Amino acid sequence: MRARLRQLASAALLLSLCVLQPGPSVQAASGLPSVKGIGYELMDATTGQVLLSHNANRRLPPASTTKIMTALLTVMRGDLSRTVTVSPQAAGVEGSSAYLKAGQRLTIKDLLYGLLLVSGNDAATELAIAEAGSVPAFVQQMNSEAKALGATHTTFLNPDGLYLSGHLTTAHDLALFTRAALVYPAFRQVDGTKTFRFPGDPKPFTMQNQNILLWNYPGTIGGKIGYTIQAKQSIVTVATRNGVTLIAVVLHSDFYHMWTDPQNLLNWGFSHFRQVALVKPGDAFGHTRANARAEATAGYDWLVGPGQPLPQISAKVRWPAAWRSDQPVGQVKVALGGRDLATIPLAASAASPAPPPPRSHLLGPALAAFGAVGLVGIVWRRRRRRRRVRYRLRIRRR
Repeated sequence: MRARLRQLASAALLLSLCVLQPGPSVQAASGLPSVKGIGYELMDATTGQVLLSHNANRRLPPASTTKIMTALLTVMRGDLSRTVTVSPQAAGVEGSSAYLKAGQRLTIKDLLYGLLLVSGNDAATELAIAEAGSVPAFVQQMNSEAKALGATHTTFLNPDGLYLSGHLTTAHDLALFTRAALVYPAFRQVDGTKTFRFPGDPKPFTMQNQNILLWNYPGTIGGKIGYTIQAKQSIVTVATRNGVTLIAVVLHSDFYHMWTDPQNLLNWGFSHFRQVALVKPGDAFGHTRANARAEATAGYDWLVGPGQPLPQISAKVRWPAAWRSDQPVGQVKVALGGRDLATIPLAASAASPAPPPPRSHLLGPALAAFGAVGLVGIVWRRRRRRRRVRYRLRIRRR
């Protein structure tokens, strides 16, 4: 029965690939992209710059896009080759499934594929138990990590996204979670995989990634979809073009627009924004001292487009009495609206001038001898002067 369901799911996926074709962004009368989702956000994955948003802080049920945080906590641990035994608690989870069986032996990375490709709720539960010992302990870690990332409108109640009253997040917070996860190569590798041969029980089977934009939208490198009756269609998509990586998040969309919504956002972002280097590696700041410059050790890019102000750049340089080449001598700050975006160290382009060579071992005795001779001369001159004075006094007395 499960094999038959997998075949039907594969057929539906292939059908949708044939029907859905990428096209130009559907523009509203205002010139903004047409998006049917209640809340959405378009973010630059490199800097966290928000290019466009609507109801981005509205708390909504996220469905299986919750699993981005589950995957983030997993890859943060680092040991993906560890083998675990599937617990009965995980094997019995309802909803979308990786078809885990109690007692089955799998690696953490296998479970990640089951989590991100086919949105396995059983894989989410097993990862929670494997990483934290229990689902409640893992959920607590999810909420702690969300706060650490600056997500102030998120409350997680489970690791899979099955609907629970109070399990809520926002489009902006999901963009933050995705951006944090993209830092880890293991997440990017698994999340961007189209098909994977999963070591199932009793025999392996092929998983196909449910995010059909990996096939259909040029430049897509990952993302996650989700659905419950209460959450409706939710989707996170990550795409790269010309060195720019954008994250599109859409919550509470519908079946007819769940794929066009993120495409319209991404098309609008790629066509309306250009990347500008605010700071380039090697740029000099402050005054030059002894032919040495205070140079930026890294660069900082910004996307320039509609309604985007440019950040302010300020530099502080402090030259010590002596310095080495590449020694830190200050920093450059990039800020916007009173909030620091980046701090870039400044380093000396060359070393300070070399100090004068040390005195020769013969120079010290020579100076000492010269000083002694001079002292003798002074004493001799004083004595001679006294003799003259005495002689003159004798003549006057006569």
